[in-house]
Amino acid sequence: MTVKHLGDSYEYKSENREEGYGGDINFYIQWEQHLMYACPSAYRAPVDLILRDFMEQMFKPDYQAHPDADKLDIDTLEWQLDQQAWQPDLDKSLKDNGVGHMSYLQVRSPGLEGMHGCGN
Repeated sequence: MTVKHLGDSYEYKSENREEGYGGDINFYIQWEQHLMYACPSAYRAPVDLILRDFMEQMFKPDYQAHPDADKLDIDTLEWQLDQQAWQPDLDKSLKDNGVGHMSYLQVRSPGLEGMHGCGN
């Protein structure tokens, strides 16, 4: 279906621009084989938040209902950042690890295959 706009140009400033977050960023993370939700989780966090603190204080509590949550060992995770293999320093900030506004993180937890081992 074609769309026709009125006027000479179409200029639209997204409401999800980084400057609208007051120094925070919005990013997404997916725990592979643990899809309690239909899509990656979105988080708003300060850029100077330590990645380990994010995982312990924000990510793990969000997944507490999953049976594997208590077994999740952050130090053994396999990571991707924007769909590329990535090895973050858990004791550095999101910014220092290259996590930016609208970044997409994926984590895989070796040995944890989801509820009843079926990848969810």
